[in-house]
Amino acid sequence: MNCKPILTYSGDVRVFKTLEPHIVAALPSDTAEWKRSYGRPVKNVRVEATFKPFDQNALERYKDGRWNIIDHPVLHIYVTECTDIEAYRASVKEEIDQWLKVLNNYNVTDWMILLIETLDVKKSKNILPRTTVLDKIRLDFASKNGDRCLSVLNPAKFEMKATESFRCLLQRIRHLMLTGYNRTIVKYEELIRTNRENRIQENWSFIDYFVLQEQLAFVLEMLGQYPEALVQYDELDAMFSQFILNSVFGEKQKWLQIFDQPLYAFHGISLNPAKMNETREKIIACNVTLLEFRSYLFERQCMLLDAADKPWEIAERLLPFLFSTLREIEALKLETPQGALACWEFVCALEVLNLCDKVLESKDIYKCSQFSAPIWNLAKEKLYALGKQCGLLPGFVPTSEQLHTVVHLSAGMGDSVPDTVATARNLEPEIGDRTKSGHSPARKPKKSATDTLKEALGSNQAFTKLYLELSELAISTYKHVSRLRSARLVGLDLGNFYITLNEPQKAVNFFTDVLRELKSENWHYLASQTLLDLASCYRKMEDNVNYTKTCSTIACCHDLELLVRTFYFDEFAKSLKTLQTVRNVDINALSVISTLEDHFQVLDVVLDSTSIVQDDYILVTLELASNFPRELTAEQVLLSFEMNAKQAIEPAAGTGTPNAEKEVGSKLPIILHLDYKQDNTLAGSSVACDNRGKQPVRRSSSTRRKISPTQRSDFTNSVSSEPRLVLKPGRNTITLRAKATRVGTWSFRQLSIQVDTVEFLSEALPPKIGNFETITKASVATMNFVNLVAGVEQPVELVISAGSFRFPKDATATVRCSKNLKMRLAATTNGAADGERLPFEKELIVQLAEFAPFEKRTIALEAICDLPGKREERAIEQKVSLQVPWSRNEITIPLHFMPALIASCRLHSSGARKFLQVVLKGVSDYRLVLRDARMTCAAEGVTIIDINPPEQQETVMSKALAISYLYEFQVEALKAETELPIVNVDFRMRFADATVPEECRTYLPYSVTFDVMDYTTLFTICAKVEPQELCRVNSVCHLNLRISKVHDNPYADLMYEVLADQNMWAVVGRTAGVISMEEVESHSITLDVLPLTAGFLPLPNIRLSKYISANKSKNDTHSRLQPFPPGQIYNSTKSMQIHVLASNNNDQPQ
Repeated sequence: MNCKPILTYSGDVRVFKTLEPHIVAALPSDTAEWKRSYGRPVKNVRVEATFKPFDQNALERYKDGRWNIIDHPVLHIYVTECTDIEAYRASVKEEIDQWLKVLNNYNVTDWMILLIETLDVKKSKNILPRTTVLDKIRLDFASKNGDRCLSVLNPAKFEMKATESFRCLLQRIRHLMLTGYNRTIVKYEELIRTNRENRIQENWSFIDYFVLQEQLAFVLEMLGQYPEALVQYDELDAMFSQFILNSVFGEKQKWLQIFDQPLYAFHGISLNPAKMNETREKIIACNVTLLEFRSYLFERQCMLLDAADKPWEIAERLLPFLFSTLREIEALKLETPQGALACWEFVCALEVLNLCDKVLESKDIYKCSQFSAPIWNLAKEKLYALGKQCGLLPGFVPTSEQLHTVVHLSAGMGDSVPDTVATARNLEPEIGDRTKSGHSPARKPKKSATDTLKEALGSNQAFTKLYLELSELAISTYKHVSRLRSARLVGLDLGNFYITLNEPQKAVNFFTDVLRELKSENWHYLASQTLLDLASCYRKMEDNVNYTKTCSTIACCHDLELLVRTFYFDEFAKSLKTLQTVRNVDINALSVISTLEDHFQVLDVVLDSTSIVQDDYILVTLELASNFPRELTAEQVLLSFEMNAKQAIEPAAGTGTPNAEKEVGSKLPIILHLDYKQDNTLAGSSVACDNRGKQPVRRSSSTRRKISPTQRSDFTNSVSSEPRLVLKPGRNTITLRAKATRVGTWSFRQLSIQVDTVEFLSEALPPKIGNFETITKASVATMNFVNLVAGVEQPVELVISAGSFRFPKDATATVRCSKNLKMRLAATTNGAADGERLPFEKELIVQLAEFAPFEKRTIALEAICDLPGKREERAIEQKVSLQVPWSRNEITIPLHFMPALIASCRLHSSGARKFLQVVLKGVSDYRLVLRDARMTCAAEGVTIIDINPPEQQETVMSKALAISYLYEFQVEALKAETELPIVNVDFRMRFADATVPEECRTYLPYSVTFDVMDYTTLFTICAKVEPQELCRVNSVCHLNLRISKVHDNPYADLMYEVLADQNMWAVVGRTAGVISMEEVESHSITLDVLPLTAGFLPLPNIRLSKYISANKSKNDTHSRLQPFPPGQIYNSTKSMQIHVLASNNNDQPQ
């Protein structure tokens, strides 16, 4: 509709007529900023204009409220060419004043005064006047709105110099037009709102309101605001629907009687502007049917969406539009011929699809396809319904009555409107260019939707051709948007149509696709019905192989009645015999492969053993459920296994195609989701799917489930059943076996059941089936022990792993111990009565009766190692030799025992008497009881005297505890040290484990030999402190040393050293010196010492050493000291103490 803004002009009309074509042509060339009220966003729009002379009658209608926004002027312009001030004062000023008074009377504020100036070159050289006509006009009429007065050079006379002023004029006109439109739209919206609020009045008419609000939509469309214009139609659509709904449950409005007309004309939608204008005239004249009104409303929405570059939204809105219109017709109970609405829906659908076909952008094509796919399906269904009504389905011939129906329907659809795209886009040429088809120019233009339907209803062949075309388009579009389920359902209808065309070979492909989809989503009953259709197709095609497989599958469908299943089981048996006869003709009949899961169910696969010895038998128990209604004889049941198969033990590592049931039927992690407001009150609750790890992915055709296996695994390695096995309906237990020939890790791959020439192969086995090993493993014998201790019974475990070796029934193992080591069977192993314990033996025979392959047996033993006399904490090395049945060579196992205790001996002197101290120290965690300790010496002239007190109670030794025994050592005087330089003494005792009860203890002997040497005392040392009066702190005392020779010895030169504690004594003078004892028996030395502290102080220690000078030996270049053994020097005052008194003047050092 032509609704360009109207601008009025007054004043010098002749001059304005010279400017009008320039202004009209230049206004749309640039955009202007449109600032709107109520916080609406700012837009950049293009404006056009239509100029008309000033008419006061239009303002009169505006004042009375009978105006419309299309015919209302948006801006009033007064034009004058007066450049002389006197002429302006004489006449022009009064004319402008009268013009503005008229505008003010009608509350019009959108005006503009335009002064056309003619440039006079002669006058321009003179001095410019102080006041111009433009200044006077602004001063007189626009003191506050100076921008509404503008001067411009006449472009007709001064084209080059007037460019800038003319550009300013255009900008001012655009700005004032948009400002005027802003005020006008606000007032018009108030007028619409007032009219809408009066809808409850009796004389209110929706048609008048519709025309009123549509005019606002026209203006918004003209300004390029397509979304806002679309909102106006959406509001009208919603209001009309609400009125229809209210009329069903309440009082019917009077204006609704306009639509109580029979729908004998059911033209579809058409985007032809001429047809839309014609329908709009009918609406204004209140002579319109419901279908026409609804179609016009949707057509206007389509035009706006197309202009806004949203063709996909047209397709999205179509189905709701069709369904809501049908509900309104039903609510108003309008009379419609049979098939009329189907024709209307078909034409509307095809018109929208033709519009979507013109889309060129790939992203827009995908969006359109998402919504156009169901439209193709709707068009197909409506065409099929019309074909059924008119007798156009395959196999039918239209009757005379049906031919009359076709004529009436063709008349009701009307004639197609000629394609006038150029007319449709007169107002918006760029939109027209955009909507032109981008296809090849050689392509024939499409027929209109009305002509297409009329042609299809004209003959059976045309109907069939169009139905097949629509079906294929629906399927391909559904697939393009990944809606496979919908595509399969359309394919099911197409397959049934091909059956009526007696072309089962074409229907098979569609039925197979549907069956694949239904099985993958577990629609078992629907899949069973599809199988019946497939069986019918194969029977007509005389395809024996596929008919046999389909009959077997139908016989196993529990969703069908038993009678139907039994019939197809008999057909399956007959087909098997037929396949035997056609094997020489049809190569496909030699080996027929079918899916095992459709006929049998693998309940469980149980391995007798997961570790199988090479050349032994693999035994598998197969639990199988047969879905056949009767008994079936299987030639053989095979279960293949492969080395390093991809099928893993865990269910998660199964193959990709198996068990679609778990994939579809798995539960989603649904959680409760609560939304709270800022004040922590509950705002709403919902459920959410907490599945961040893996989002659901729509299946594509590449992940579809296979109808039958395409690959048969290698059955070279397989376990098999007995031949000619009878499988009963329900649960069957089958034993499979095969000989294990190769070593390795194996996993089961595929199950095969052969019935005559048909082989049922499994797609996947239950994921819980584990791997098994065929191995040949060496036998191993080891001993387990922890921290062995000598002298105490120690637990030892003999561990024998049989491996793959087959033991004799009476097999034994011999354990041979090294010296000082014995073993026996533990009390828990030998089976002896309580309290009876076997003796320890050097050689032990262990029974290995009934020892199975791969068995691991642990035999408890007890070992005891003799405790030698050890002076150091060193391990005692022992070994055990095993003689085992699987080897001729003995197996040697080292054992390391730590001693339970260690012994040491020290020589002590008391004058001329000698004593031997034996120290026993526990070094293990065991507590030992010691008894019967004694020391003996076999040398003549040596006497050992036991000076230990008699034992009053048990002597118990524990870890880190030392026990000492003391003996006096006497040697006859005649037995000089030269005769007995070394005296061997033998210390003996018995010990037992303290944790064992006393009545069960076994005391073991312990002996150790010590070598006693340098036991003769050669020198004695005697020290004495002699104070001058009393021994006080810081008083000098004399330390007298006396070194005496006891026996003759070769050591003449001796060196003494006084070792005093520096905190107790201060030695004055030399603390060391060399003395000679060659000619004297004793030597005295006096030193001065100073006690430093009070109390009982030990005497300074005196150390005596052998002094070997450098000139006595050629090898010694320097003098050296050699210490005496402890038995040769006796210090009689070594442990003596002296009482030191405190000083009188308290001069103790700090």
